[in-house]
Amino acid sequence: LPQDKRGLYGAYYVSRVEDVCVVDDVLAVEGEEYDLEEFEGYSMEKDELESVVGSPWKLRLRLADEEGRGMQIHCRMSEDYLDIRKGMNVVGILLSTSREFVKLAAMTDFCVLDAVGGPVWVGDYPYLDKDKFLRTLGENGIADSLVDIIYDDNDYYEEEEEEEEEEFYDDDDDSRDDDYDSDDNNLEEGDTGMLQKLK
Repeated sequence: LPQDKRGLYGAYYVSRVEDVCVVDDVLAVEGEEYDLEEFEGYSMEKDELESVVGSPWKLRLRLADEEGRGMQIHCRMSEDYLDIRKGMNVVGILLSTSREFVKLAAMTDFCVLDAVGGPVWVGDYPYLDKDKFLRTLGENGIADSLVDIIYDDNDYYEEEEEEEEEEFYDDDDDSRDDDYDSDDNNLEEGDTGMLQKLK
């Protein structure tokens, strides 16, 4: 059988949050993004945008693996997402008809492992069995590889934010990264270095 007729291949996508924001449309450009902090107190039940135009606010999550290759996902905004921050660890499953993952066929919901208060699941539909997925991450060693940067409180993120502020105001530092450009960090055909094949 041709490779694309053999069903779906699955692989873990192990990444970190590069950026998180809110948009009113998935086609919104960078200048039309809103900081997540502006939505403190938000609830799906009282989504003002949905009440006006019939379409709710959407979370935009930019992810990247340790090799810098990333992807951007959208889903309906939820109060469950308010504690997601840059630098948090994220794991999901990507599906492809190609063993080399040259083209994605689908993706599952994503688990933000170290969100305050416990794992947060991002996605419009709960594809994964949450408990079984987390147990499997522990059994196959993926969770162990992340445990050294998962903390029980906010100290890590507060320290990271302070360091970022210091770097931002250091006029003598020419090594600062420019604003994140999603076009430079998309999942390209053949880029499978970030993927860990399912066991």
